[in-house]
Amino acid sequence: MSSITSSLDNSVLVLTIENEAKRNAFTHPMTLELGRRLLAAEADANVRCIVITGAGDSAFSSGHDLRGMLADREHASDPLLNAPFLLPATLTTPTIAAVNGYAFAAGFILAISCDFRVCAANASFSAPGARIGLLPIGGQISRLPSLIPRGIAHDLLITGREMKADEAFRIGFANRLVSTGSALQASLEMARAIANNSSGVVRAVKAGLETLSTQGTNAAARFEWDKGRELQSKPDADEGMRAFLEKRPPKFL
Repeated sequence: MSSITSSLDNSVLVLTIENEAKRNAFTHPMTLELGRRLLAAEADANVRCIVITGAGDSAFSSGHDLRGMLADREHASDPLLNAPFLLPATLTTPTIAAVNGYAFAAGFILAISCDFRVCAANASFSAPGARIGLLPIGGQISRLPSLIPRGIAHDLLITGREMKADEAFRIGFANRLVSTGSALQASLEMARAIANNSSGVVRAVKAGLETLSTQGTNAAARFEWDKGRELQSKPDADEGMRAFLEKRPPKFL
């Protein structure tokens, strides 16, 4: 049965793409469910980090179910119908893609949209659009070149070749490279470290980096001073400094 399942590990939400028979390919209902669960997590103050992974060890997601796309051709390029794959980049809650095996097409888009990528040794990324007559959309042209060198992005998008985990880590696309079967555990460790920190600061860092990307250095510099002034008056700042001086773990709100 194909679905998106969820589980809460303290303040870390794990979303699992469940369609192993088809390498965790997305049906249209699964895409909509992904969007619903991401938005619900964003609205839940108890969720401090989101981990997205694929069921089993052979695939994160192979992308859209192509038979479904042939039946409903408009699903392939409609920005609203594909919006859930881009949601992680727009959330204030940090997101981690725990990539096990294939991350192709829409699976690649989802990995690009996440803030971080933790890759198992068998992870593999591909943008096959040029090979099947479809333009690589959803950030593959607009976002990917900000994550890896433009020449490599161009290469991937027009050859459709696979980028293996070791290359992804070497060029900085993958934040962690771990043994096959260990991506979820490593992602949870990273997520818990994030969740233990001030959520206000964590969210502000993401917003600041997005400001840099979209508005440039001067706007990002203004953001630093304005947001820094705001956050230094918040309870988390008092708690963090007191905890440091008292040599104890902080207890952030």
